[in-house]
Amino acid sequence: MAAATLAIELLLMNIIGIFIRKSGVTNKDFTTKLTAVVMDFCIPCLIFYSISNATEFSMDSLSSCLIAAALGTIALFISLLVGQCFYLISKKSNSGRITRYGLTFCHFSFMGIPVIEALFGELGTFYYAFFQFSIRIAYYALSERLMTPLGMKNEKKSIGVLLKSIFFTPQMFAVILGLLFWITGWTLPGPINNCVYSLNSISSPLALLLCGMVIAEFDFKRLLRLEYLKLPLLRTVLMPALFFGISRLLLLLNIDEILCQIFVIYAALPVASLMSVYALRYDPDPENHLMAAGTSAISVLLSAVTIPIWYMLIS
Repeated sequence: MAAATLAIELLLMNIIGIFIRKSGVTNKDFTTKLTAVVMDFCIPCLIFYSISNATEFSMDSLSSCLIAAALGTIALFISLLVGQCFYLISKKSNSGRITRYGLTFCHFSFMGIPVIEALFGELGTFYYAFFQFSIRIAYYALSERLMTPLGMKNEKKSIGVLLKSIFFTPQMFAVILGLLFWITGWTLPGPINNCVYSLNSISSPLALLLCGMVIAEFDFKRLLRLEYLKLPLLRTVLMPALFFGISRLLLLLNIDEILCQIFVIYAALPVASLMSVYALRYDPDPENHLMAAGTSAISVLLSAVTIPIWYMLIS
């Protein structure tokens, strides 16, 4: 029942978001600004609230957090390895570069957090904050290198600039602040806590609506090509199948079942939402821009069906 409900919710939220944008109620500038509000204010409140309120601090819960972080790192290396294999199979082609990036990084924050919250509640969101820690670092550190064509120089960044882009973000601050409150047992004053809770509550529905609004920015007739279906299928079917097999081994090692489930659902998430943005920024080929946008849009719509299926398989 939970899987069926999630499938309907994901599809409806995406469709409503698409309708809002296509009907002219909003424009591209509004979508961009609302995305910043959700990413910089609402989701950090969700992360902070989930960490600081999920469970009482103990050595057992801390151990589970460290295991979640380790599983996230394992997921990152597996994804990068699979992506690199497909890149080499494609003989380092332009499409292979897009495929590598799409298999390495998924929609882990913008769509991942609402999905994890819907399926696993506050405890799942709590673990997921630690799970995505190394993934978030790699996302900011490797995106330019992975998307830049061979022969083109990557933009040189100082260590300070790179560290700032990774750690000086609202999401990272939310993790650190949430950890501090969780470990110490501190609580926010009533009015502030209510405000944080309210922003936490609206973050998931707003993020899902925005997924549809972002998709609506593109011309469907140009995006819905059969050739653009390969990467979404790899992302939403092959990757979770691989992670599902690994999760069975993790269960034999007595890893917490909810952590193993998060491990699989993470792999079933669609292509990273910013893949098309990075393609526009680092790749001079307009055809690659269209491919990145098309595969990203199709994978979001496809995942609304495949994620509930994978959840049923792991439940």
